[in-house]
Amino acid sequence: MSKEQLKQHGKTFHFASLFLSKVHHQAAASLYGICRQLDDLADLSTDPSQALDALDRALDALKRRDRSHPIVQSAMDIVPSINLGTLEQLILGVRSDVSGVRMQTEADLLQYCYQVAGTVGLMMCDIFSVHEPRARLHAVDLGIAMQLTNIARDVVEDAHNNRRYLPAVLVGEMSPEAIISPNSKQTDCLKNAVLTLLSEAEVRYESGLLGLPFLPLRARLAILLAGLAYREIGLILADKNFDLWSGRVYTTKKQKCVIAVGGLVRYASDTRVHRYHATHDPELHRGISPAPGVDWAAR
Repeated sequence: MSKEQLKQHGKTFHFASLFLSKVHHQAAASLYGICRQLDDLADLSTDPSQALDALDRALDALKRRDRSHPIVQSAMDIVPSINLGTLEQLILGVRSDVSGVRMQTEADLLQYCYQVAGTVGLMMCDIFSVHEPRARLHAVDLGIAMQLTNIARDVVEDAHNNRRYLPAVLVGEMSPEAIISPNSKQTDCLKNAVLTLLSEAEVRYESGLLGLPFLPLRARLAILLAGLAYREIGLILADKNFDLWSGRVYTTKKQKCVIAVGGLVRYASDTRVHRYHATHDPELHRGISPAPGVDWAAR
């Protein structure tokens, strides 16, 4: 993926990646490119059966380590290397997006967030050559927090794509059509559900950032800024009283500059960025199936 493509499609990632070393930046950009390709396989096809077939072929090729498949080739060329079994989990998560989504429980949602985003946290650990188990638990939490923020922001956009990630336990069996044009009671229900998701994300941002001391110094700063930038999206949404229908929420260049300054201050002054003196809360992984980076104590 070129720098220009990265700027266009992954503005928050590009913002944070500016603080990475050249080697880590290139590896992270390659991983981001793979994630984009997989998303495009699920999102851009007008035929769900074709999309599922394409993802299944990618998954099969990955399991066989078949370099003739371009996604497998790109994944195996990343240096430092990533765990390809973790990438298999990500493909399974993306696959579940294809034929309409109707989440039922919060555990279902956390399982999905683990597969499509917690796994990315684990593969970023691979890229940074961080294999400390405690670090990987926190990396999963940060990935899940970011995905919960994405879901909260994109409720209406996802509904236009026949997807409802808000669990039925929070919104009932509300249809995508109702999400797009809700009555007053449904509007209140949706806003409360988004507040719940962002509250769950907030706890996981705190946990995710506790793992920063295990990262190399420059990566520590980059991931701190990425986490703060994503978290800001939820704060902006809250400031708008969870108005999901007036356009996509994003951080402006000015806001990113403020986040960068605040992040640098935190990087320089907060001992928790550089010294690990925490424990992981296994309850944050309750309901997620046993998999790489999932806290065994949650079982």
